[in-house]
Amino acid sequence: MPQFEIFRSKHNADHYVAVLAGDRGDNATGVRTSQNLEPLTRIDDGGESHLGFDPAAAKRAIRDHGFYAFELRAEERDGHD
Repeated sequence: MPQFEIFRSKHNADHYVAVLAGDRGDNATGVRTSQNLEPLTRIDDGGESHLGFDPAAAKRAIRDHGFYAFELRAEERDGHD
């Protein structure tokens, strides 16, 4: 099953970039070697969405641009709404 490699920005904790595991293209290599990103996790491409990550959108962006940049913000809250 294909996987996405997820990297987090060292300068903005809300910014992330995904590439396909095993992709040896210039953009994927640039993401992996960037001084501004750090490896965070891998996500299996089972087709289902994950908190803050849409695999279908990621595949489209990677196909078109070689990477998928996205933002995720989480706020701590008290109580239930």
